[in-house]
Amino acid sequence: MALRRLPLVTLFLLLLPSMLAAAEQTVQLRDGASVKLFFFEPHDEAQVQGDPPPLAIFIAGGSNNEFMAKAQFWLGKEFVDRGWAIAVPISPDGKGFSTRDSSTLPQIIEQLHETQALQDSKPLLVGMSSGGSEAMAIAFLNPSVFRGVVATPGRIKTDVSLNELNSLPFYIRIGEKDDFRWNRMLEPMSQKLLAAGAQVDGAIVEEARHVFQLDWRSLEAWLGKLK
Repeated sequence: MALRRLPLVTLFLLLLPSMLAAAEQTVQLRDGASVKLFFFEPHDEAQVQGDPPPLAIFIAGGSNNEFMAKAQFWLGKEFVDRGWAIAVPISPDGKGFSTRDSSTLPQIIEQLHETQALQDSKPLLVGMSSGGSEAMAIAFLNPSVFRGVVATPGRIKTDVSLNELNSLPFYIRIGEKDDFRWNRMLEPMSQKLLAAGAQVDGAIVEEARHVFQLDWRSLEAWLGKLK
């Protein structure tokens, strides 16, 4: 049991120094509920010729609460540094967004486009660890809403039945020495996604454990192919 706690503790030690200041926004949903989110704009020098930035939705791991979101934002920061705007929705009750009404994330995205200067394109879903798994689960509900999914790492529950994914691209990376042995799931998970019509770029990261730095040369090449 102690070994299973270690990666999370290490995660907090590595990520807390990387927290950034963010604008806070509250999104009112049609059912009367509200969702708080953090919004991060890219630095001026990271934007291309002053064009509006593309949007990525960062899904925090754990219970999607504010503490976990801030602790894991180093991954979001890497996107911000490369010209992306990042929105981080916070679960009001600790439940994953994939367990809510399937319109919750689309409503959040719609309001972000109404209140922020963003590229007129579909957003990217990004998550790590259980956040990567949740990002994939959200995409399964509305595959046509998103540009693609980055899960580093992420996994699909074995009992999940997938509908048509409409060629939605997935970028999945799992450490060779993953502490939870998710590396053993990559091949069957990739086959399941492919069978549902997804595009999959999945690979094992040599020597990496559960949390690892992204290979941006690989990821940017994948991002460049997205529509």
